[in-house]
Amino acid sequence: MENFYEIDKLCPKIELKSVLKTMDCYEDSPVYEEVVEEYEDHYEEAMRLCDPVGVIGFGEIPAELANKKYPEGTKVIYAVMSVGNGLKEASTRAFQEGDYVCGMLYDAMADSALFSLDGRLVEKLREACSEHQVGIKRRLEAPHDISMKVQKVAWEYLNLKERFGIRISEGLMYDPVKTSCQVFVLTEDPEIFKAQHDCRNCPNLTCKMRNIPETEVTVLKDGKRNAFLLKDQESVMEGLIRNGYKFSAFCGGNGLCGKCKIRVTEGKTAISPEDRKIFSEEELRDGWRLSCKLFPKRDLTITFDLNDESDFEILTDHREEGDQDWTEGKTAAEGAGAGSDGAENIGAERAGEYAEDSDISYDIAVDIGTTTIAMQLLKGTTGKAVHTVTTINHQRAYGADVISRMQASMGGKKEALRQSIQTDLTEGIKRLLEESGVEAGKVRRVAIGGNTTMGHLLMGYDCDTLGVYPFTPVNIDFIEGSFQEILGNDLLDASTVLLPGISTYVGGDIVSGLLSLGFDSREQVCLLVDLGTNGEMALGNRDKIMVTSTAAGPAFEGGNISCGMGSVAGAICSVKIEDGTVSVKTIRDQAPVGLCGTGVVETVAELVKEEIVEDSGLLDEEYFEDGFPLAKDPEGKEIVFTQQDVREIQLAKAAVRGGVETLLVRYGISYDDVHKVYLAGGFGYKLDTEKAIAIGMFPEEFQGKIEAIGNSSLAGAVEYLTEQDSRERIGKILSVSTEINLSADKDFNEFYMDSMFFEKG
Repeated sequence: MENFYEIDKLCPKIELKSVLKTMDCYEDSPVYEEVVEEYEDHYEEAMRLCDPVGVIGFGEIPAELANKKYPEGTKVIYAVMSVGNGLKEASTRAFQEGDYVCGMLYDAMADSALFSLDGRLVEKLREACSEHQVGIKRRLEAPHDISMKVQKVAWEYLNLKERFGIRISEGLMYDPVKTSCQVFVLTEDPEIFKAQHDCRNCPNLTCKMRNIPETEVTVLKDGKRNAFLLKDQESVMEGLIRNGYKFSAFCGGNGLCGKCKIRVTEGKTAISPEDRKIFSEEELRDGWRLSCKLFPKRDLTITFDLNDESDFEILTDHREEGDQDWTEGKTAAEGAGAGSDGAENIGAERAGEYAEDSDISYDIAVDIGTTTIAMQLLKGTTGKAVHTVTTINHQRAYGADVISRMQASMGGKKEALRQSIQTDLTEGIKRLLEESGVEAGKVRRVAIGGNTTMGHLLMGYDCDTLGVYPFTPVNIDFIEGSFQEILGNDLLDASTVLLPGISTYVGGDIVSGLLSLGFDSREQVCLLVDLGTNGEMALGNRDKIMVTSTAAGPAFEGGNISCGMGSVAGAICSVKIEDGTVSVKTIRDQAPVGLCGTGVVETVAELVKEEIVEDSGLLDEEYFEDGFPLAKDPEGKEIVFTQQDVREIQLAKAAVRGGVETLLVRYGISYDDVHKVYLAGGFGYKLDTEKAIAIGMFPEEFQGKIEAIGNSSLAGAVEYLTEQDSRERIGKILSVSTEINLSADKDFNEFYMDSMFFEKG
């Protein structure tokens, strides 16, 4: 019998679906159509560049690979497959030429081709095992199942250099890079054949090819037993939040703060390195784990006692047009000492102060953000802000962004989402009144600003058409009713209004901001930009306004960044590099635990300035593998910025710049024609605009024109309640506004690609 079998009949497949998934490119992505077109243009060339080879060999575990579970002499099969170097070389050339889409496309095609060979490998293994009358009881893959040394053992044993010209580096990496190595542990029972890759046993949670069945988690709490299914790539913490268990991990789920601890009472789970830093050996034996780092491969039962805590910075500051004095509200939900969920505590000596005059009435302005909620109590006769309350939007239990909330609503959670926001608003208003000593009966009006999705969820509208083309909202006009009709209870006998929007992705929060900035009466053309996952923009004056929304992704909020997190205490928000020395500032000057959005932008700007990142986005070779170190967290772990992090901010800032450029072209004006650029929201409020310009997020011509305006949505709600002609002014804004759909705009795609480079201009 043969001991070595070259794998014949290797027919690689490159599938569009898997390529798009690998690239994180979906139908609503700004370059979706371009990627599909590029795929079709390069498909035949990619297939031609594939040079698939493969071999398996029956052998044994040598001493250098042996361990207690698989001692020296264990019978195994070594298997290696490759698609050659052609696709990787094509990818490298494309990146060097600045063609990022093509570079990422060829790399994803190579992954798809290599992954597709696995089916033929399993067939060949079955044929060889049948001939040898043995079975396979386990598939081992480096480095989580077996040492990386297996790469060299297999290379030598299978004679890969002479057989296929495959080389190996001192770091035990194959050349061609798109080469895979597996080890199959043999059994004498030929009926056992476990050769397929099991995603449950693979720790690569970000792999685009993962596909595993859902895991059931049973929760024992308050004498009740409830169960839910955990999705693929979802931690237990994420599953708990999605299923209504309200709590926050201050570290953003990075395994640092220990706030998400749970106890496993049934089922086996792995112990993560983060668990060992938080828990004692005795606690680990008792089943204590960090839910944010627990990705179970089998069903389990848990119990916990988690507090609903929050430590987000919540922006309420806003600019009042024509007045250099800003309305300054509480900018952070500080938990204890600031009232439940961070309400500003005005002190017992002031309670009741505003209730003394029985003739005074009050209004309430509200901004519903995707993550946070802010509200202000206004003295009716003057419109002066009396008191401010902030809270977390607990709909985050169903997802962090509007898309996930839409999906949750369509998945049967519509009523739960509505009740969640109604409860948050009602509880916030109760605190607003209690802490200011104002009676509920004295509130006559409530005005609410928020994006279209938040409005739909509050009203209980179907979200089915929001997330699919042509993205049609149910109702984005003025929505008016009693407090009972909109909030679902009779706490107030007040008229309530949701301010109107322009489209699904340019909602009432932007219209509210335009009102607060007086766009309805401006002669000079100005630009409003709200930077977030969906970067909403409006360009214009009293005669014409053009609006759009660009899918910037979550990088500006710390999402998809290796050490990224929200705006919580300890998040790095400012970075400087001088003479090779890194200095950082964190929110509330706490010990660093990760990077928030402004920290991400400043890091890139500094790395580009120091030429550690090239204009093309390539990180210096010294830091390419492990990332550039910025600081150490309290446990001594490096907080780093990786090559993938650079790519994430490239995509985000290119989307913003591409949107700005497209609006300018469609409006028919140049940079010089823009009088002011207003940045709205928490990220824009803290952003170092010079560094944003330095990385090309905004043109250099905007230098000196950019002004952070804070919570413009809340400001607009205040304006609506305090200015008698505000309704007519909003009507004027709506009548002159036109939306530009970037997903179908060819100019945007060109601007988007041109803006990938880290350079001023």
